[in-house]
Amino acid sequence: MNTPYTKREDVTEKIWDLEISDPYRWLEDSNNQETKRWIDLQNKYTDSYLRDSYFEKLSKKLTKNFDSVIFSTPHFTNGYYFYTERQKKENQPVLYVRQGLDGTPIKLIDPNNLNSDNNVSLDYWTVSKSGKYLAYGLSTNGTEMATLFIKDVGKNENLKEEIDNCRYSSISWLSDDSGFFYTRGLVNGTVPKNEEGLHQKIYFHKLGDDIKNDELIFGQNRPKEDMIGMTISLDDQYLAIKVGQNWVENDIYLYNIKTKETKPLIIGISASFYPLFLKNKIIFYTNHRADNYRIISISLSELDNPGPIEKWLDLVREKEYPLTSCRFSSNKILLEYLKNVCSEVIICDHDGREIDKIPLPTYSSVNSISTNRYEEEFFYSVTSFTFPSVIYRYDPIEDNYKKFREIENSINPDDYNIEQKWSKSKDGSMIPFFVIYKKDLKKDGKTPTILYGYGGFKNSVEPDFLKIWIPWLEKGGIYASANIRGGGEFGKKWHEDGIRDKKQNSFDDFISVAEYLVHEGYTNESNIGILGGSNGGLLVSAVAVQKPDLFKAVCSKVPLTDMVRFHNFGIAIRWVNEYGDPRNHEELKDILKWSPYHNIKKELTYPSFFFTTAENDKRVDPLHARKMAAYLQSINTKTLIFTDIKSGHGSGKPVQKMIETQALILSFFFKELNLKIS
Repeated sequence: MNTPYTKREDVTEKIWDLEISDPYRWLEDSNNQETKRWIDLQNKYTDSYLRDSYFEKLSKKLTKNFDSVIFSTPHFTNGYYFYTERQKKENQPVLYVRQGLDGTPIKLIDPNNLNSDNNVSLDYWTVSKSGKYLAYGLSTNGTEMATLFIKDVGKNENLKEEIDNCRYSSISWLSDDSGFFYTRGLVNGTVPKNEEGLHQKIYFHKLGDDIKNDELIFGQNRPKEDMIGMTISLDDQYLAIKVGQNWVENDIYLYNIKTKETKPLIIGISASFYPLFLKNKIIFYTNHRADNYRIISISLSELDNPGPIEKWLDLVREKEYPLTSCRFSSNKILLEYLKNVCSEVIICDHDGREIDKIPLPTYSSVNSISTNRYEEEFFYSVTSFTFPSVIYRYDPIEDNYKKFREIENSINPDDYNIEQKWSKSKDGSMIPFFVIYKKDLKKDGKTPTILYGYGGFKNSVEPDFLKIWIPWLEKGGIYASANIRGGGEFGKKWHEDGIRDKKQNSFDDFISVAEYLVHEGYTNESNIGILGGSNGGLLVSAVAVQKPDLFKAVCSKVPLTDMVRFHNFGIAIRWVNEYGDPRNHEELKDILKWSPYHNIKKELTYPSFFFTTAENDKRVDPLHARKMAAYLQSINTKTLIFTDIKSGHGSGKPVQKMIETQALILSFFFKELNLKIS
């Protein structure tokens, strides 16, 4: 099948003194029939190239790898243990509850039985203090636009209430189970175009009441970009409200539940603050005057006159490496640090004194910690590149850590090497990355290699089980994972050095890792492929345009590519602090230096591209992948694009769809990098 024809229009927009060409703007309209026909033709074209014997063999291998029982770290309260578990052959995880650790599992929510398409996902759930009630969100077709339901756990029946537009709602229950505070957007049917997921506010719902009577608590006349979270004090007196419009800074308000007064507590400080209440104090996990984060606290008795934040108690001081999360049991603080991109968990008492350190394997990460502010027990989950999650439980009676559950591993970790290396970026910064390959691999300078990266929004790329890349590793391929600036691997400055007018640092870092892999004999320019999703899709699209001779193949998943217009679509308006604001003249000029869509040059030869996107992606609009793919095809670059129908950005995707998309990606890399599958 030949490359489908794409209409090119003479569209030029003048913004200040800048004339910006946009020949594929018509592909922004997902509802246009011409766009829909284009999507259908492109999917058929991709199928004609990728759905062959490679795809079939890889699909079977992935299906076998996914054919195991997967479960989450338990959440527990008042003797009840809640957890999700996906049995073999199931498409979606199911929520269960046990009364006691050894109790009989009771199925509470099974998305697999809610419709025949298996496209309903359980997006989130929050249990009341007693364990009697459960608030949870369900969405369909990957939209993430959840409806909130309430279940009576003992009766295993839903209450009558259904609350729409509760996308990843933050929920805080009153301790007597009489109601809860929650966040939601505007009522369906009243949301302005391109503003789904915005206009977040806090409401209170009393169980049994009509949702129309829910009281608006916070958010009136505030910016539509607000991202709101909250936590409630143990005595139900205060609600601490965390609100901001970006990932760099936020304010804190206190809502007095009894007097219904809202007062600012932390306002206008350029730092992040994450609140949590203990018995007699409120603590904040923050990077205020601490690039690597610390914990500060103030007594609840001082909240009427808190004084300057500099006078508050420094409960846990900053270390030389970043604190990435903190959790509280009834008598301990669990502090997770990231030391050279690997987890370290230190345990303190509530006064901040270190009392223990959890033993962890080399090159591992803790991907979940589950605590309860009322109980001493806790759970944590550990993983690495070559083994899936292993869950441990702290037994307060025996005062030890015991293996609780372990996900079956389909490979032998002893068959693989994991190396951590460092490359020198353009400005001299040292950039860490991991390299994973079979021990019997002979480095000959031409091994097919996939390099993954992200580099944004303070997200750290930590060791994680390479389940979907096992077929690649087993056939002798190399997988590398880069820890570039823009992420959170080394604290606040590491993030800030990869955003806005310093965004080019992220691209230079990634390029330096690729060049290291070539120079040190792992691979060469004809055998290296690059991979990234979302912000990582932007990354690989940008570096491939900047350094086309360094790479052979590019897989850009659900990417951003048009950075002149990204802020006009959905929640992306919240990302201007990360990428720069195209509405600002000087910042737009910076953006145009690296925006992938605007830096394609028809006289250059680019690597092969494969874009994946999804019909219902409400985070990164699929227009980005469409426009970039069309432009590259117009200059005769081998370019494929797959649009997953009835799917979204990735969260809640059914297993069969995961297997299909990953088999296409693997098939692309096997073909383009000449890795033999037989």
